[in-house]
Amino acid sequence: MPFGIQTVFIKTRSYMITQYEVPSLLKAELPKITGDEYPARFTMDIYKSVQCFSEFTKAAVLGHNLTLARKCFAVAEKLYRQGDNIVRNTIENTFIFSFTAFMPKDRVEKLILCSLIPAPLYAAYLKQVMGTGC
Repeated sequence: MPFGIQTVFIKTRSYMITQYEVPSLLKAELPKITGDEYPARFTMDIYKSVQCFSEFTKAAVLGHNLTLARKCFAVAEKLYRQGDNIVRNTIENTFIFSFTAFMPKDRVEKLILCSLIPAPLYAAYLKQVMGTGC
């Protein structure tokens, strides 16, 4: 090797969140999600868990609990960025799809809510909305 330079290859394993980790991650990040309203439906089934998470987030948004809504969106972004394909698809098809149900009609409220939604999630939402012709 010229000048004594060695090439070092560092093998890194990028950690992806799997569908089996989602329910426990949601319970750890959002302890209130296991309250009286949600525990029966909160299972190891990722689709049911994300549906429950979507309803929990919707309740926070409609209740104007912006701190909790911000936390929910941050957790969803973490799942979306660090999740495997199954997790990402579930977030897109269940969580992001649910935005339409609680997106305010009022311009100011909509701007406030949109400021809480992380950019990757909002971009996926706009892609869904524009793709369906809404």
